[in-house]
Amino acid sequence: MRYSIILFLLLPLTAFAQDFQFQLDPDAFPVTINNWQPYQPWAGGMDNSKPELCDLDNDGDLDFFIGGTSYFNIGYFKNIGSANNPEFQYITYQVDSLYPFMDVDFADMNNDGKKDAVLGGFCYFNLGTTSQFNFCGDPDTLFDTAGNRLLCPCSAVVDIDLDGDYDIFAGQTNGYVRYYRNIGTSTNYSFQLISSNWLNTIVSGEYADPCFADLDSDGDLDLLVGTGDGTIYYYRNDGTPQLPQMTYVTDHYFGIDVGADASPELADIDGDGDLDLFVGRSHWANGAVSSGDVYFYLNTGTAQIPNFHLVTTNYLTWNCGDINKPVLVDIDADGDPDLFGTRGYELVLYRNQGTLANPHFVWETDNFANINTLGACNPWFCDIDADGDYDLFVGPGAIPGPPGLYFFRNQGTPQISNFVLESTNLVPGHFTQGSVCLNPCTADIDADGDQDLFVRDNEGYCYFFRNVGTPTNFQFQFVSNNWQNLYDPLGAQAMCFYDIDGDGDLDLFVSHHAFYNQPWDAGLRFYRNIGTPQNANLVLESEDIFPEFLIASTAPYLLDMDQDGDGDLFVGDHFGGLRYFKNVTGDTTAVLQPTKMRPRPNRATLTIGPNPSNPITAISYQLSAVSLVNLSVYDIAGRKVAQLVNGRQNPGDYSISWNATGNASGVYLVRLTTPGEEVTQKVVVLK
Repeated sequence: MRYSIILFLLLPLTAFAQDFQFQLDPDAFPVTINNWQPYQPWAGGMDNSKPELCDLDNDGDLDFFIGGTSYFNIGYFKNIGSANNPEFQYITYQVDSLYPFMDVDFADMNNDGKKDAVLGGFCYFNLGTTSQFNFCGDPDTLFDTAGNRLLCPCSAVVDIDLDGDYDIFAGQTNGYVRYYRNIGTSTNYSFQLISSNWLNTIVSGEYADPCFADLDSDGDLDLLVGTGDGTIYYYRNDGTPQLPQMTYVTDHYFGIDVGADASPELADIDGDGDLDLFVGRSHWANGAVSSGDVYFYLNTGTAQIPNFHLVTTNYLTWNCGDINKPVLVDIDADGDPDLFGTRGYELVLYRNQGTLANPHFVWETDNFANINTLGACNPWFCDIDADGDYDLFVGPGAIPGPPGLYFFRNQGTPQISNFVLESTNLVPGHFTQGSVCLNPCTADIDADGDQDLFVRDNEGYCYFFRNVGTPTNFQFQFVSNNWQNLYDPLGAQAMCFYDIDGDGDLDLFVSHHAFYNQPWDAGLRFYRNIGTPQNANLVLESEDIFPEFLIASTAPYLLDMDQDGDGDLFVGDHFGGLRYFKNVTGDTTAVLQPTKMRPRPNRATLTIGPNPSNPITAISYQLSAVSLVNLSVYDIAGRKVAQLVNGRQNPGDYSISWNATGNASGVYLVRLTTPGEEVTQKVVVLK
């Protein structure tokens, strides 16, 4: 990697707009999703994720790389933990010159002791060292001996015939796996197309993503193939290491279904001697949104007989799956902000179970208050009737248009909300058939004490409705569909007002361009208000305040998250992720803090007594979080003699008895297994 990337670790990730400065903090506050804390929750979302684990910096542990089909390059999360206790730190979504083409594989293609990058029919040689990679050179285009470029949308680079060089398997969009044999040498490769359907390992779903590993620990490579349907095929190698013979076993390996475009990767992430499973996915499946960045399945079996249990769908980052529109409000009046995001047309709640000073967002529901507007869900909370609780505006989607703006009045209390649909067309007669999707927000733009209404649509118009009522009885009057000349032909949508420069009037942050496949048009615009609190005059100051991040479908929300007197910034993105940018204006000491080392979320304890057992002993254990629990007893040869617990249990203390009447005297092992944790105690049976 280039030295500029080394500095990237040490210097703040910032954006400048004259008198304010933001710094990305991907691990700012913990987020818990179904008992798992993503390592870098605020690093942003991923689309068609393709995981690759590799010790590319030669420090003895596995780093995490993410390929995909989006405009940004390969994602890199450095392991700053250890081989058996990983801790991943977000570094960049743009690794050197690597161009995104589905997935990436690392292998020493020229036998110089450094792993090179193979992706999309190209080989990027590692120009760095064994401990500091550098892929900045021009790639070598890969051709077969017939002069045809290798077709590698999803590839696996392995030495399948044990001849000392790397061959390439390329999954195709028709479900076939192509086999290119390296007929050259370990230092000078030459590829020959051997088969367009290698050993008849075809899969369904118009997509194939191969992954080789010795799944049964018999010394040869078996094959997993991800499908476009989101499932995984398993082919067992019943041949030899030099001459494989693949036997079809199942088309639904361990019942895994990630929604669409499954991308399997096997690695021993916890250093226990067996392979664990990571599966990437794409976010759309049959018209539904699939949340998560990378699915993680822990191997609770053995190296010979794996047993994969789903631990989390959000291994690295928080990812709702689709365009995320964040809003933070204190929905339960406990003094700290709660986080709302979007998942398709559903409203997602992450309740703050921490404090104002130390937030901790915990997933609660994907369907808050049963809000259902169909087609899209673009929320905005505001106490529009000044009764002390938050009401809700929701912009829906409708094809063909025009959609109507939904309004839900909170008829509950500040502590316990009760949203009642009051209107499905709050400001009728103004939106056009081409509007399709609405994005509302409110602000007191004329400083008269009540909230005015702004609505952007996907055509790029900004509708302004002045509140001519009172703070307790709103009445919106249409003023303009191109307020302050904010029309954007590329279809700007989400927006948020905030007095970022502290001069008493409201400035504006607004998304620029809604699509993810044209990064030169994506970004977050900033308009400074050079008018007064009563008469706004917005002037475009920056086309994109974060050009280095290439954030698509930006959705901004600002509030003083750290209570230091300035506005911090949350930015949702096209792939369902969320970035947090701390406002470090004036803080000359601000640096990007190292990732906070977090305890494993599933910490468990195990005690046994009496011991020796004659013949009944009590087994007690404690769970710190909701866990998938297996409690079994094994003899000294490793044979299971009793299974006492196998299922999901809540946090707490548990006690269970084991009656060894039917077992011979001797030493036995009591093993408690939860995701990410295994505790074993010896018990002696005396008769």
